[in-house]
Amino acid sequence: DIIILEEDKMKKFWEKHDLLKVAGIMVIITVIMTWIVKQGSWNGTELALGEITRVGIFDFFTYGLLGMFYFTVLVTFIFVVGGFYQVLAKTSGYQNLTNFIAKKSKGKEILFVLIVSFIIAVLSAILNEYYILLAFIPFILSIMSKMKLDKITGFVTTFGSILIGFIGSIYSAKIVGINNGIFSLEYNDFIWFKLCLFGISYILFNTFTVLHLKKKLNSKKDETLNELFDDENVTKKAKGKTWPMAVIFGLFVLIAILAYLPWVDAFNVSIFNDMTKSIKEFELFGAPVFGYLLGNVEAFGNWDLFGIQILMLITALIVKWTYKINLSDFFTSFGEGFAKVGKLVVVLLAAFLILEFAVMFPVIPTIIDWIMNISSSFNVFLGTISGLFASMFTTEYQYSANLIGSYLSGTYADIAKQISIMMQSTFGISALIAPSSAILLVGLSYLGISYKEWFKYIWKFLVAMIVISMILMFIII
Repeated sequence: DIIILEEDKMKKFWEKHDLLKVAGIMVIITVIMTWIVKQGSWNGTELALGEITRVGIFDFFTYGLLGMFYFTVLVTFIFVVGGFYQVLAKTSGYQNLTNFIAKKSKGKEILFVLIVSFIIAVLSAILNEYYILLAFIPFILSIMSKMKLDKITGFVTTFGSILIGFIGSIYSAKIVGINNGIFSLEYNDFIWFKLCLFGISYILFNTFTVLHLKKKLNSKKDETLNELFDDENVTKKAKGKTWPMAVIFGLFVLIAILAYLPWVDAFNVSIFNDMTKSIKEFELFGAPVFGYLLGNVEAFGNWDLFGIQILMLITALIVKWTYKINLSDFFTSFGEGFAKVGKLVVVLLAAFLILEFAVMFPVIPTIIDWIMNISSSFNVFLGTISGLFASMFTTEYQYSANLIGSYLSGTYADIAKQISIMMQSTFGISALIAPSSAILLVGLSYLGISYKEWFKYIWKFLVAMIVISMILMFIII
């Protein structure tokens, strides 16, 4: 009986934490590959084979801890997002603002979802740093929760739309910018093709969304998503002014977006660089006072993930002052927010553990070399398989590009620019299903969606996009 009870407990644990189970299985697959496949690295177009270097037991703990070191900025970012929204959720202004938008959008659910999805996908496709979009998602999900929408709709509208922006990335420095460096491209090369890929993926993705949403709206079941930072006690007695929160939050969103647009690299706009330089160098009584006060602030277009965290902290302090939150409650709320996002940090690190093993023990180039050499010339089908395979183990596009990009650009130099489109589309498609996809795991964990539920929803879209991606590659080549 004790054994049966323990088995039931374990079964319930893995059902509740199935994302960790899936990520764990992927880690094991990555480890097994290091035991049977030689490491490989590219020397021009030639693969240099090394020895079989196996991941051992202690490596799990070593690289698990190193993940917190390598990706500290993402860990702190998730924690700051949690603290920020827990502070906002404690104010009547935030609750009134989300209630107001939800009330105005009631009966227009499909339009709301399509507009929000489009905005997020576009921002993901053009911003220098797509992770900052996570700083807006709790606000959107709070509105959707009050609109009584389900969790799958909430996920695809927000986190899912970020991943759609990967597939049809237009100016993103983290995808297109990397392609430019490896495949010798300019930002506007194949711009119409990238726009076409974005449009097809957005329309197809949201066709499934609308069909799902219509079904749920007609259902009598109560499947409303649970937003992490909603506070029912504040919602019930929310009588404070709304407009200060609307102004504060609106400015926060505006500054964040402006700060991460590729002004110089993609748009050739230097006004923010010039303004920042002028302000920092402006002298008062013979000294650059503003430069001293501002410190090492970067111009819009050059911010990193630390910048958005500082912006959130400043915004939270303004909210504290505006809504007269005492210091004790302010820090308590931040602590509560940290606790709520703890599970998101765990799955984030699980995704990056897969990446660490794939990069530190590079067997993927060896496998890709074997796949691509099945054909004597470039083969779209094999190229797509290779792109999907590499992306399944690489959380960030830069690592996928580093592992196989130089090989593809050198071996198939005459069509290297076209191959860059295949690389970004396969990465985006994989990101919608890969256990190494940080955005995917964080989003599913946030909304309490199991991997099985998600796979059941998304597989048809994935198959369709793989076919469409290959057809487009045949056209462009």
